Amino acid sequence: MEVIFSNEDLAMEILSRLSAKNLLRCKCVSKRWTSLISDPSFVRIHHQRSRCISGLLVQEFKEYGGNFRGDDYFLYASVNGELGIFKLMDESFPQLTSVVMASCDGLICYRSRRTRDVEVLDIVVWNPMTQERLTLRTTDCHVGSIFGLAFYPFGSSAKMIPSFKVVSIQRPKHDQNSYSFVIYSSETGKWKTSLEVCYCKDELHKNKHIYVNGRFYWLTKNQNIITFEVDEELSGVITVPGPKWLDRYVVRLACLGDSDGYLHYVCVDMPELRVWMLTDPCKPIWVLKHHVNIDQFGEESRDHYIHRVRHSPETIGDSFVVDAQNFHDEVVYLSIRGRLCSYDFKTGRLRFFFNGLYLRHMNKVQATVLPYTPTLATIGIPWLKQNSGSASISFASTSFNYLGRPRKKLKTRKT
Repeated sequence: MEVIFSNEDLAMEILSRLSAKNLLRCKCVSKRWTSLISDPSFVRIHHQRSRCISGLLVQEFKEYGGNFRGDDYFLYASVNGELGIFKLMDESFPQLTSVVMASCDGLICYRSRRTRDVEVLDIVVWNPMTQERLTLRTTDCHVGSIFGLAFYPFGSSAKMIPSFKVVSIQRPKHDQNSYSFVIYSSETGKWKTSLEVCYCKDELHKNKHIYVNGRFYWLTKNQNIITFEVDEELSGVITVPGPKWLDRYVVRLACLGDSDGYLHYVCVDMPELRVWMLTDPCKPIWVLKHHVNIDQFGEESRDHYIHRVRHSPETIGDSFVVDAQNFHDEVVYLSIRGRLCSYDFKTGRLRFFFNGLYLRHMNKVQATVLPYTPTLATIGIPWLKQNSGSASISFASTSFNYLGRPRKKLKTRKT
């Protein structure tokens, strides 16, 4: 082993293919390995190769004036079989008081829940791999309840220092026909209200937004997409492709996603599922990339869930309910009759998650399903390290509590 790793190029080639979790273990082997794994050039190579997601962040909740329901939950659905992430998520996310907002290159953004007594929301940026988290509180600007996260693992300026931005989109206090934007930058440590205003009467979906290649995208309930270019602070409205739906409720049949740095729009137009790619956000130009007949999913679903079809109050007769949840790297994540599954367009494989969990179809707010990708680029970030206490990381496998349980109160540093 030492002979092989005496060749630094060969060592970098081998180690860069390991997961971030395993690389944390490898840093304990020797000082030489620690130095190699911590090298910026190695981190960049590993970041480019670790684009496959580790799992999905799944949350269902209701906010009724602070009355938390017992059937609200947060869980982590493993995609690659790394059970160690289960423990990190299960024990560290304060699910009873928080709502997941976004996930970007290994960082997670969540906010506190709205209650009768709390008017100012806490926004938290969290690194599950190191248990470092930074709590942001807005004191002199008006923000809403929808937040997006943009992480720059190798810097957003000439300094090449890792940084992030959190963007809040909301209606101005005295104007219900437009949207304003408030931005937090880790480089300045401050919030600022953008001068940009986007004129759009549509209502936003609470959890159908994404950050792709320098732009935020929010899906509206009138089949439009509001865009916001972060650096230039420019907004716009894009009309989605495909047929127009008259019923705003069926917006749950659509979702946003990304693949190869392009925005994708997924819609279920029975009996087809279609995936469109936005080739140019400035014009804009949509290209139909995939389409598949959903009826082919029916028999497999019916074999697995015939017991639920007979007893579920959300299924009428033999209706076939399909919700589009997310799309990432040519894989679409759906709920079929309430059960979370994935369909890989590259392989044509349909895969179901779990055995005892079903996403509620009739909820006013659709379940949040976000891809999570742990990367080495998030480890040892200065702006998080300076604002958090020490934290230990355990990768021991554990049984997962699907129903959730009360978490211990976690200490965070305010800024």
